[in-house]
Amino acid sequence: MTTIEIQNREQQLLQRIDGVLRFDRNLGPHVAGLNISFDASRLILDGDLPTAAMIDELVPAIRRAGVLNQVCNNVRVA
Repeated sequence: MTTIEIQNREQQLLQRIDGVLRFDRNLGPHVAGLNISFDASRLILDGDLPTAAMIDELVPAIRRAGVLNQVCNNVRVA
């Protein structure tokens, strides 16, 4: 895969993740507090959510978007 193809694929994944999270009843209102990016093939999650339960919901929601990459969840309770 070329660099451009990888970037396009990552951008499509980020858009799918954004859509899944925005339509999630619990996580949707808090999407603005999250930063989601790629580092090589890992998906990096940063930011704040109000509860630990919401943090626990985050990775399964991202999996529903079709993300099979390794996920590094650095989200904190705020």
